[in-house]
Amino acid sequence: MPRGKPNGPDPIDVAVGQAIAARRLRLGFNQTQLGSAIGVTFQQIQKYEKGANRVSASMLVRTARFLRCAPADLLPVGEPSAETDPAMAVIATRQGAELIDLFGDMADDQKASMLSVARAIASATALKGALKDAA
Repeated sequence: MPRGKPNGPDPIDVAVGQAIAARRLRLGFNQTQLGSAIGVTFQQIQKYEKGANRVSASMLVRTARFLRCAPADLLPVGEPSAETDPAMAVIATRQGAELIDLFGDMADDQKASMLSVARAIASATALKGALKDAA
């Protein structure tokens, strides 16, 4: 099975980890709470969520029970690519999960304004990076 980078995490393990992190954050749990519930340390949860360690079937079932979902909900649909899914990478952070929650509560005109602000920030960041590279 193809891996992301030589000796790097398998894309499937990364996708499972991102799904766990996204679901955990969506429910408002931290890594310590999840770890305690399934019998591992928060460091192990970190490794699962980064795809550095594979989640066994038994741990996947325990994790899904704690996160109130089916184990299949934490598995990727289709074949994950070696590239990290940018949307999942955002969702799997505390700030990304909060941003999505806030965005969902906004009126359409507020969403449009928020997108304009995000685009302006992204453009300024890209320009700053380009100027730094040119120097």
